[in-house]
Amino acid sequence: MGIAKLIKSLSKRKTVAHGSGDAVKTGEVCAILDHPQQGERITAPHYTFRVGTFGDIARVEISINKGPWQPCRNSVGYWWYDWSGYTGGRYQAVVKAQTRADQVFTSEPCKFQVALGIGREQPKKTKS
Repeated sequence: MGIAKLIKSLSKRKTVAHGSGDAVKTGEVCAILDHPQQGERITAPHYTFRVGTFGDIARVEISINKGPWQPCRNSVGYWWYDWSGYTGGRYQAVVKAQTRADQVFTSEPCKFQVALGIGREQPKKTKS
């Protein structure tokens, strides 16, 4: 998802801030997991998640399959999380973002699949 789609999706979503009970006004702040996309199939042994944000975001974390929150790094206008050591199967990722004013909110879950070894050419065996 590019920045144009991110901004367009902001006009359609409202995110509830945890602890305050107030809705974050549409267009003020947002964090969306750009990659992987919903239903995407990952076939590589290493993957980097990309989170697009809008607003005054100070920190972004990601949780995979309801595991512990892992910090994302901020670089070139996005937040990134490098993932490796996973096995094949179905996964779900959720992003948690914190504004500079300490308002915390989470994204909608993104479901995706890991299918290692699929979509890559296997090396050919030679006879000895």
